[in-house]
Amino acid sequence: MKTFTYYPKSVLKDNLTTIVLSLLMIVVPIVYPFGIRIGTARILGPLPTAIIIIAIGLYLLYNVTMRIRNARVLASGNCTITVNDDVVTYPVIKNGRSEQNLLKIPEITNTRYDEDDGILTVTMTNGNKIEFDVDYFDSPDKLKEFEALLQK
Repeated sequence: MKTFTYYPKSVLKDNLTTIVLSLLMIVVPIVYPFGIRIGTARILGPLPTAIIIIAIGLYLLYNVTMRIRNARVLASGNCTITVNDDVVTYPVIKNGRSEQNLLKIPEITNTRYDEDDGILTVTMTNGNKIEFDVDYFDSPDKLKEFEALLQK
């Protein structure tokens, strides 16, 4: 039996850039409205430009608050992933609470690690995909060790 900790170490620090960017996208068009021009032709006036940029900023802010909320739920439960023979127990967030799900290793058809996003995607025989974030493991080496256990 092998156990891996699966919760983020610093929730705000990982998302600080996105928080600042989304707040700037909300505040700047309000304080300094501007339009979009190409040469002398006005493509978009100040009001539509402000509405579009503020909507994008609100969307980013919503996404980052959901990520922070989910990360805090995982951190408050000291969640772990347990690999025991052919059964993997991993945490999933449902209705604002952390629950344990089961995954059977023989039902795995493919595992793929995306270096850019830091996401390990596990594809099951029924077509479901389960994602594990490298930031939630202690180190990238632990994620690679976990992936090796899934591929046996």
